Amino acid sequence: MSGFDFRLKTMGLFVGVLLITLTGRLWMLQLTQWVDFREKALQNRTTVVTTPAPRGLIYDRNGVVLAENRPNWTVIITPAELPPPSDQEERDRIVTFLASVLRDRDVSTADVREAIDEVCEASHFTPTSLGRFAEDLPFDLVAQIQERRSELPGVSVGQQFRRYYPYGRLASHLLGYARAISEDEYKQWKNLQFPAEDEGQTPCPTEPWSNDPVYKGDSVFGKDGIEAAYELDTSTDPPTPLLQGRRGMRVWEVDKFNRPIRLIREEREAQQGAGVYLTIDVELQKIAEDALNKAIGTKRTGAAILMDVNTGEVLALASEPSVDPNLWVQGMPNDQYANLAADKRLPFVNKAIAGTYPPGSIFKLVTSLAALETTEATPQTSAECRGFISVGSGSRPWVYKCWKNHGGYLDMYEGLAQSCDVYFYELVRRHGLTSTTIAAFARMFGIGSPTGCGLPGELAGRVPDPEWKADELDEDWYLGDSLQYVMGQSYLLVTPMQMAVMTAAVANGGKIMAPQLVRKIQWPGYLERGTTLFRGEVVSEVQCDPENLKTVQEGARHAVTSRNGTARGLANLGFSVAGKTGSAQFGPPGTETHAWFVCWAPYENPRFACTVLVTEGGGGSEAAAPIAREIISAAMARYENGQVSEIQSLLPEEGAPAQVPETASGDADETPSNEPIGD
Repeated sequence: MSGFDFRLKTMGLFVGVLLITLTGRLWMLQLTQWVDFREKALQNRTTVVTTPAPRGLIYDRNGVVLAENRPNWTVIITPAELPPPSDQEERDRIVTFLASVLRDRDVSTADVREAIDEVCEASHFTPTSLGRFAEDLPFDLVAQIQERRSELPGVSVGQQFRRYYPYGRLASHLLGYARAISEDEYKQWKNLQFPAEDEGQTPCPTEPWSNDPVYKGDSVFGKDGIEAAYELDTSTDPPTPLLQGRRGMRVWEVDKFNRPIRLIREEREAQQGAGVYLTIDVELQKIAEDALNKAIGTKRTGAAILMDVNTGEVLALASEPSVDPNLWVQGMPNDQYANLAADKRLPFVNKAIAGTYPPGSIFKLVTSLAALETTEATPQTSAECRGFISVGSGSRPWVYKCWKNHGGYLDMYEGLAQSCDVYFYELVRRHGLTSTTIAAFARMFGIGSPTGCGLPGELAGRVPDPEWKADELDEDWYLGDSLQYVMGQSYLLVTPMQMAVMTAAVANGGKIMAPQLVRKIQWPGYLERGTTLFRGEVVSEVQCDPENLKTVQEGARHAVTSRNGTARGLANLGFSVAGKTGSAQFGPPGTETHAWFVCWAPYENPRFACTVLVTEGGGGSEAAAPIAREIISAAMARYENGQVSEIQSLLPEEGAPAQVPETASGDADETPSNEPIGD
């Protein structure tokens, strides 16, 4: 073969390989990868602009709005429509005008220029708020900008939504608050997408609006209380937006500089999130907060809870002092925040679920049942009260006092009714009630664990026993510890919500109810979930002889009806009540005790349980019982006497789920402690 023929064949082979390679590449580009390239081309030609969505509303049990949305007029900057950076004179004219409009807000031209630069750096096309200083504009400022709209390219006035709480501080610890999403929250949830509107259908990946994020940088996010707890339904995977609404969406055609040419389509208007109906009655909430505020004044704190003993529904949940959630939304001045943060009464803390306190004598409802169940004590077991007992031998025995000298023998009914400390000391000293048994019954009533009310920040409290003391304090458990424990002192700590659950369980025959704060969720149509109703949930039941529990109930009733009962101030209400007072020591001698009161009504057919705490309030009968009297009287008037025609509550049902979806709209060898206790 000549050299020419060889070169000719080599060139032909090279051309053939090249043609095959090109053909293969064209095949890949046009037949196998065209979808990807089409999507990229479409995205280069279009841009999607989203608008904020209003959050779902929060209502009380009767449909009264407790959290709503209010329009917030704000200066909006669209970077792509602004004069180019090269036209600095025109940009300066816009900056100067905006600064003059906002001068009453102490805004300078430098502030406006810096804000515009930040907006342009963050996004080229998306309309973005100029900043907090340009939000919540009054009508006169809106009019000034709108009049000059044609002379202000890239500047407009837009309507956003701001959370608003029409009742101010009312139920603020329960509701929480919602405000601008934080950077960390956005990083966590920025990839969360709304589910496809048609179940099981996935949007076409080539459409620019197939990306349907729940959150953007300007979203509003729940920070505390119900607003945070019901931000998302985390029972689904991925979570389903709940209070968070669905953003509006427009698709624009843009040029190579990402400047708008024409509106291609209005994909949808912004849509509101789900409606959340609470179990709270706003009228009873007002009564609870007003009564509590009168009692605490400017130095104390407190909590009050009203619960339906059969469903666990919470009709009032008050914690004082509190803070108007609108202050969080608007932005609290630094000095105001500093004053609130330095307040020793901790107004940011929900005392009902996140405050722990010794319960004092209201805990005797638990210890009396423990004694009846595990010792030889009976309702007729008596003890003589001379105002104190002495423990130990020798010249200096330990003295344990009663809060008063009852001057005679008392049985268990009167021991509870008169809250005799000596009677309960003797249950430990003479009848063998141990700390281990007390701890077991406390846990049986739900103490020592969160109640599961659903609010963020709930504490578990503390149920001590010898093992706990050895582990935590490296100390032995003494008889004196048990003598304090039996009357609700020692190392025991509870929350008011736990005491509400305990009281309801005593009243309803031993059922530990999960506190219910939400009655129903009304889902928006685009989620196709209808309405979710919440049924009362029995978490557990106290294992005891019903007759023993009845004895405890009767003792609490005696506290109201007996001539010497500590709760006799509730004797003439027009309906029957059972109750228990408590005064819990927590500080050095001379410190006022925490005042407690728990009760339920009607006694024969229990419906409502009420728990009240006034810190450093002194005696429970003087400080806490009058508050409970007001609350439970109002509840009986509204619901038992027909003032309110209420929706039927969903009672607990064996084996039924808590959520019901609808598609139509202690030790024998204990030894005395080395510390005496007072009253």
